[in-house]
Amino acid sequence: MIHLCTLFVLPWILTVAVEGGAARLFFGIEKKEQILLLLVNTVTNPAAVLLSLLLPVYTVIPFNAAVLAVEVLVFILEGFLFRKCMIWQEKEYGPWRMALVLNVISFGTGLVVSMML
Repeated sequence: MIHLCTLFVLPWILTVAVEGGAARLFFGIEKKEQILLLLVNTVTNPAAVLLSLLLPVYTVIPFNAAVLAVEVLVFILEGFLFRKCMIWQEKEYGPWRMALVLNVISFGTGLVVSMML
């Protein structure tokens, strides 16, 4: 049980906190859109963790390549979801920029935390 918390719950909490704060700081995301961001991360983060762990085990894809591929998929999915569900002044680039920035910040934070553990 503790191992599952370490694998899934802690990364999700870290992602929600980091991306929520960054979205507010850099993009002025308000309460309604913060809820959407929480829901999007609740779907994508555990799936990303699971895929990153399973791909190297069940395929010939190395771990680092699997993580990179999964992160690209998450960026694409989140960009589409943000574009579809949020109000943007720049309809073309706003959601994609936000998805990219939030994922880079979150991924970088996760790398730092994992190096410290």
